[in-house]
Amino acid sequence: MIKPRATNNRLMKRIWQHKLFYLFMLPGIVWFFLFSYVPLYGIQVAFRDYNFMGGFTGSPWAGFKYFEQFFNYYQSGDIIRNTIIISLMKLLIGFPMPIILALLLNEVRMIRFKKTVQTLSYLPYFVSWIVVVTLMQRLLTPYGGPVNDFMGTMGAESIQFLNNPTWFYQLIVGSDIWKNIGWNSIIFMAAIAGIDQQLYEAAKIDGAGRFRQMWHVTLPGIRSVAILLFILAVGSLMSAGYEQLLLLNGPATASIGSVLDVHAINSGIREGRLSYAAAVGLFQSVIGLILVLTVNRIARKVSDVSLF
Repeated sequence: MIKPRATNNRLMKRIWQHKLFYLFMLPGIVWFFLFSYVPLYGIQVAFRDYNFMGGFTGSPWAGFKYFEQFFNYYQSGDIIRNTIIISLMKLLIGFPMPIILALLLNEVRMIRFKKTVQTLSYLPYFVSWIVVVTLMQRLLTPYGGPVNDFMGTMGAESIQFLNNPTWFYQLIVGSDIWKNIGWNSIIFMAAIAGIDQQLYEAAKIDGAGRFRQMWHVTLPGIRSVAILLFILAVGSLMSAGYEQLLLLNGPATASIGSVLDVHAINSGIREGRLSYAAAVGLFQSVIGLILVLTVNRIARKVSDVSLF
């Protein structure tokens, strides 16, 4: 039987041997500790009648009062439903897009063209949602917007795209894909670059064309990465993205565009109901954790790939 002390000594020796690699991890560990683990102390706000004078520890306990308020709220069912619908659409339509882009770029042999497309696809990720929505307003407005002007030259009538329930989901999902497809494809491009080239040579000898090489070599090569990212993405099913929905949702689309993220922001920042907003946020996090654990277990049984 291996003694715990001997195991710890070997671990410390191994860490010291690879100290430079662990040093690279240090900024990430510090970031996660400060911005992901330290704020967990504030979870107690959801169970207290928080006031600024009392602070975290001086505010009286309220139990599940604010959770009950949320579930008794007459629009809570609609808000949860809207969040799940928008998140599911983003997941089912948006998740495969970076994989498709990575596969297509992998087939491009003109290096300059490939790098140009990669750079252009990364850029939208660094543009804030305020700029994206402003661009959409300029492009899609029926009052002189280029899209409606082009439709007019084709004989079609002008369309009020924004603040229109008919086009709401298309614009939400489409703009999300446009903004994130390039950045999210980086991991898949890295996974493709790590595939053993001998597998492609063997496939060519067996007579496989470009499509069959992609199907039988590239896709299996990135399968594990895709499953892991999908498990993590499922954890965000109760979070539809507050910035995008806060800016694109209007009075005409409120019935299908009100989501949990915006509801929590409005309750906490605009109305000053910090305990209520914390309860809504905690509800989202708990559901996300349950989903990740469930999908992780299913993935482990089905494909032998899992986070833990």
